[in-house]
Amino acid sequence: MVSDAAGAPVTLAPADGGRRSRRGFLYQDAVTLLDCLDMLDGHWTEVSWEDLEDILCFRGTVPVYRQVKTVEGPGKSHSVARVCQPDSTKKRENRTAETSYLGKLFIGKPLPEGTRFTLIVNETPAADLYEFACQRGRSRQPVSPEVRQKVIDKLSGLSLRDQRDIGWCVDRLDVLIEARTSDQVEDEARRRLTPMVRSYLGQEPLAAEVDEILKRLISIHIGRKAAELRAVRHTVDDFRAVFEDAVQRVTGQRHDGGMERLMTLQEKLRPAGILAEEADRQHEAMLTFRRHQRSSLGAERQRLAALSDKIYAICQVTAMQRRGGLIGAGEPAYRETVQAICRMPEVVSNEVPLSHALAVLSDITARCQNRYEDAS
Repeated sequence: MVSDAAGAPVTLAPADGGRRSRRGFLYQDAVTLLDCLDMLDGHWTEVSWEDLEDILCFRGTVPVYRQVKTVEGPGKSHSVARVCQPDSTKKRENRTAETSYLGKLFIGKPLPEGTRFTLIVNETPAADLYEFACQRGRSRQPVSPEVRQKVIDKLSGLSLRDQRDIGWCVDRLDVLIEARTSDQVEDEARRRLTPMVRSYLGQEPLAAEVDEILKRLISIHIGRKAAELRAVRHTVDDFRAVFEDAVQRVTGQRHDGGMERLMTLQEKLRPAGILAEEADRQHEAMLTFRRHQRSSLGAERQRLAALSDKIYAICQVTAMQRRGGLIGAGEPAYRETVQAICRMPEVVSNEVPLSHALAVLSDITARCQNRYEDAS
């Protein structure tokens, strides 16, 4: 049993069965992030996930129940028949309208005035279901009486809460068509995150920084919250704090422009045999590099970005060698990385001082998890 915002018990739809495992839910988590970004833009007042639906959004006290349904492979698409079809995995006597996609979306939930339902799909649906299509944040066009009645007929027998009927739910149904893959949805989230990070930092973020922030929001915050015992409903302030924490952890910069000491760098260097005093010096060099990077403009900023990309590529090669068993974790991996940096033409010619290149390596190490400890 789950409680609503007021603490009253709410009966879940039969297919919910409690909080679900997150394995294979990357697409849904990426879509959830878009809804959270919409909330920061003022579209919602609260967002939760794995609650009464895959995603539950509120405008004030009015719920919008959002269910994510993806299809894999070419030639497949959702239609009215498909979303109203009873679950074929159930026993024959249990194959009722309640087990269909729309049945599970409509039943078992409070249905106050203003409620809406969203079926989120990753492909263009068939013509009949496409009549319900809308763009993110916008209203859809009216549905033809024939298609409306078609859905009502196929869902005949549903028992709904608050004395609502099937037609009432159908009139409040939207179909939101998102990108085909989770990577494409993440690309959209990345596009929207970039100006937010820029505004927070007061200058242009590195592409790698936006990627790390995106990763933290999806895999660490949304993914982990979805696996917890109870759903948490995030307000605008809640999620803004989550966003700012992610930016601060990735960039080391607070909203006031100050630099946050990244205590994890010393821990990440310890498996490589780096003594505490040396790790502290690397930490200070990293902060100096970050300050210089933040204040640089034009050609100098491009030069630093190119240097970071080259050293990150060296780190990727080292990681690949570790995964392949060519070098060991810990000190061997660190030694191979440093030696490769020493061999960089820019370093050999002293165009880039070795101290600067190693500061970049420290910056990259601080952003990664267990770079020298294991092969993850």
